[in-house]
Amino acid sequence: MNGYSSTDFTDYMVYSDPSKLVTLDHEPSLIIENESGMPVLDGAEACYPVYSAVAKAIYKDIDKIEEQYKNDKYNGKIVTFTNTVNGYYRLVDGKIDMLFGARPSKEQTEYAKSYDKTLRQTLIGKEAFVFFVENDNPVSDISSEQLRAIYHGDITNWKEVGGKNQAIVAFQRPEGSGSQTMMEYFMGDVTLKEPKSYEQYNAKDGIVKVVANYANEDGALGYSFRYFIEGLMQEKNVKILSIDGVYPTTENIRNGSYPLVTGLYCVTLENETNPNVEKVLDFLLSEDGQYIIEQTGYVGIGE
Repeated sequence: MNGYSSTDFTDYMVYSDPSKLVTLDHEPSLIIENESGMPVLDGAEACYPVYSAVAKAIYKDIDKIEEQYKNDKYNGKIVTFTNTVNGYYRLVDGKIDMLFGARPSKEQTEYAKSYDKTLRQTLIGKEAFVFFVENDNPVSDISSEQLRAIYHGDITNWKEVGGKNQAIVAFQRPEGSGSQTMMEYFMGDVTLKEPKSYEQYNAKDGIVKVVANYANEDGALGYSFRYFIEGLMQEKNVKILSIDGVYPTTENIRNGSYPLVTGLYCVTLENETNPNVEKVLDFLLSEDGQYIIEQTGYVGIGE
């Protein structure tokens, strides 16, 4: 995906054949026929299968349209992908109409305000923010307070939370990503310690420091969203932890007993001029839209 993704989305493109996209067995209530009226989409890596499936369902001939642009730098013309960080910039700059992902960070909200724009957040599904470890780590449950202490730097060894006498290697995510934004909300007033990082050469900036990715190191601890781990299987040989004694099953996400339930949002701009944006939002909240969201692997917003 032109360097924007760690996921192989070959089977999730609107023109993919065979395809892993969720489909409807009937004609949806909304069909947008005019290409010029189709809202341009972008979003988080874990949300691509959702909005790609939605576009495939309601944008007429989107497969033929997008196949012509599969080598575009944004990975498409209408069903684009540049991830959360770039997506928010593109939304504010008017390059896209709808962004799918976690709620915006404080910085992203302020960025919009600096251009006299307001971000509108529409809840379209539910998701679990999860922490994960190596499969052979004996720790299976951890408390919210212990996690905050680890990421603040107060707890540094697994034996302090019932594990082996082994240093905790606590990974973070890049600033502005959906999971890092969620982590900042989770930490509240507790500050995050300096993230594990490495240096890489960038032709424009020379040597730059980059946040290190989870890589199954001994004693590793990471965080992400459940669908990214279970649906896209982007972290191998890992175990999701229960938090405060509750595991993030679909039912525990639905009933809110899992403590780190978060929203799946479609973010747009207030005073949007394309009337089809509102129509797509209505579709996402309809029975068909919720079916696509749930069958993809998220939890709907119904009771």
